[in-house]
Amino acid sequence: MASDTAEMAAAALPVPAVPGSGYLARARALGRLLARPAGVPQRTHPPAHPLALNVLVSVVGLGSAVLVAETFGRPKEPLALAVLAVLLLSLELQTYGLKVGGDNIHFSGTANVSMGATFLLGFPAALLSALAIVAGCLWRRNYDLRKLIFNFGMIVIAFSAAYAIYVQLRSAWGTSPVAFVGAGVAAALVGWLVNYGLLALVMSLDLGTNIVRNRMFMVSSSSLAPYHAVYGLTGAGVVAASGLIGPIAALLTFVAPLSIVQFATGRWMREQHAHGRTIAEGFNATLVSLSKAIDLRDHDTEGHCRRVVEYTRMVATRLGIDGPELTALCHGALLHDIGKIGVPDAILHKPGSLTEEEWAVIRTHPELGAQMVADVRQLEHARQIILTHHERFDGRGYPRGLRGEEIPLGARIFAIADSFDAMMSDRPYRPSMTLEQARRELRRCAGADFDPRCVDAFLAHSDVDLTAVIKMREQADIGLLSALPILAQ
Repeated sequence: MASDTAEMAAAALPVPAVPGSGYLARARALGRLLARPAGVPQRTHPPAHPLALNVLVSVVGLGSAVLVAETFGRPKEPLALAVLAVLLLSLELQTYGLKVGGDNIHFSGTANVSMGATFLLGFPAALLSALAIVAGCLWRRNYDLRKLIFNFGMIVIAFSAAYAIYVQLRSAWGTSPVAFVGAGVAAALVGWLVNYGLLALVMSLDLGTNIVRNRMFMVSSSSLAPYHAVYGLTGAGVVAASGLIGPIAALLTFVAPLSIVQFATGRWMREQHAHGRTIAEGFNATLVSLSKAIDLRDHDTEGHCRRVVEYTRMVATRLGIDGPELTALCHGALLHDIGKIGVPDAILHKPGSLTEEEWAVIRTHPELGAQMVADVRQLEHARQIILTHHERFDGRGYPRGLRGEEIPLGARIFAIADSFDAMMSDRPYRPSMTLEQARRELRRCAGADFDPRCVDAFLAHSDVDLTAVIKMREQADIGLLSALPILAQ
């Protein structure tokens, strides 16, 4: 199970891939094969039900404490447990994480080893597995105490439940090979149910919604059930091997290939990630070059592309948009006026008022821009912003007259950024507004031109933050996009 993944917290929009980044999809598959038990995702907001959340964390922590108390004084195979502690800690401290799209995926063979060790050595092995994972979190400087307590308790309870079921089924089903393997698989699936059941409960309290209804969470959780079945199968194999060569040799024989795979996969993934980043930087440099061409065509809006990307990013982040969706949104903001390349200079640079026929030509630029990037797969979602950035919330925009939430959220955010930048810029036919005048104008147009929720998110920024962007007059450069996540498949 991949831990700390954003996809467990909320469904994200699908996004196109950077050329050559097909390894990102493979990373997710490898992450499932080499993963520790699922933990609570990083929280970036106050919990929806803090009291209930604290009660749940306390109950899980106390429950694991009871199991730990039962463990002390009755360990079997103390030398094997000591070897297991070293092996688990070694695997966990070698865990590596990659930013894959919007997700943090960590790779480790801990879960597989823990299941086999728990079948072999009982409750103490479950305790050692949890301790190793907590040690890994502390090693990576994750000091969220509530999260550590819950994850520790959840892991102890999940593996202990698997062990209890394994013992009962072994006793009830007999000693045939089929019963032996079946008990391991069934017990591992019980551990999976307990793990994700507790995870779903704590996330529901944290987010204030029934996470079980979240399609992404259910798909992610259910897709890992077969891997847990394999953990149970290999766990039964460890128990069988220990009868022939002893528990320590069985553990060493089991862990050695996993350790090799983890090390080799880590090196390969780091190389591929670096390669993907290089390609992404080249792609971003191309987009920045196009934005400079747009700015150079319209001298009255110098630095406009850079500023609207900054405003868009600020609002989107406040609304909880991150990862590849934020990247696609910023790409769309950067290239929103690319269609103006197809507008004749005589119209674009006309010093006086435009005729109705000339306005009709100007209004074609969103569709022209969408056509220009239609064959660029990596701009599939950015294209929606290019096409709809002049739609209005009340349906009186162009080119399609979309209304309300028919307009993509990214375009609704960008419309505010674009209009605010126009208000704060001098034009041949009018001076710029003051910051307070622009704020009042945005409030006045909320519900008509703009989505009120997006207006509120924009106006929540301080005058200091907005002024820092207003003063930007330089064109966009590669640094504007370099910190954004790589688009993933």
